[in-house]
Amino acid sequence: MRNIQNCNVCVIGGAGFLGSQLVDHLIDDRSCNVVVLDNLITGLKKHLHPDATFKWFDIRDDENELAKIFTENQIEYVFNYAAEPYIPECFERPMHFFDINATSVLRVLNACQKADIKGLLQVSSAEIYGDMKGKITESDPIVPHSTYGVSKVAADGLVQVRWREGGVPAIAMRQFNCVGERESHPYVIPEIIYQMDQSNKIKLGNNSFRDFQYSGDAVRMAVELLEKGEFGEVYNMGSEGGIQIYDLAHLIGKLMGHETVEIETDQARVRPWEIWHLQSDNTKLYAAIGQKTPTSLEESLQKTIDYFYANGKSWDWE
Repeated sequence: MRNIQNCNVCVIGGAGFLGSQLVDHLIDDRSCNVVVLDNLITGLKKHLHPDATFKWFDIRDDENELAKIFTENQIEYVFNYAAEPYIPECFERPMHFFDINATSVLRVLNACQKADIKGLLQVSSAEIYGDMKGKITESDPIVPHSTYGVSKVAADGLVQVRWREGGVPAIAMRQFNCVGERESHPYVIPEIIYQMDQSNKIKLGNNSFRDFQYSGDAVRMAVELLEKGEFGEVYNMGSEGGIQIYDLAHLIGKLMGHETVEIETDQARVRPWEIWHLQSDNTKLYAAIGQKTPTSLEESLQKTIDYFYANGKSWDWE
């Protein structure tokens, strides 16, 4: 078993939503020396831990330069949170999404091999599964609905193949939806909170079912997975819970002080390619890292609402 404690770690995409919270955990709770690589397109410098070393870097750049950074900083472990994640934009820029989410993962894998990295955690997505019923396991069919999903399928495959072909020590983590502080894109929860701050009458699109995991839980468990998981394998990461989006809106409304919530289905927000049900089965994950008790959805939402107000009733992308 690997031990990510008092060691040198690189977090690619470490100024973003999940990446920056991972950096905080590695430094504050595990006494690691952390190098953050980010191009700051969606990540923000204000989220950087004061003790982190920051280097501007785009993962589409030369893999030899990345390997040099790893070597010069004596990096032992790498977490790759860099991605183009905002799915509504993938239909307009499919090549861009595939280059960042798939081709660049191969560059990271190659750089890890050249620098003799001890372990890489590659962050994948539940979007690879497509529309499923009930809890989803890693052996369920993979039927992505978007270029984004296809790019993540390719990245997962590269993690598995490069371990078998070249011994690159990497794990793919299929992250389900997250909720928490430092949201970096206008996803459904930040959008609901924003509208609820204005009125109890809101507009939403699809009433799909999603598994929302608290971001703080996700990053802590990610570190444990890189410590205890098997290289060349894929693991789901979620809360194993779930909620319909319209029920989620009513819950957020209650937490924000509204007695009632009125929801209008806005056809402009309805996605014809929607995945209607995503819910994680963490059996394989818990077999590796041990059973965990997730932060409740209510507490996760309250932390997110509090962040919105502490941030001046705005989100970081505004």
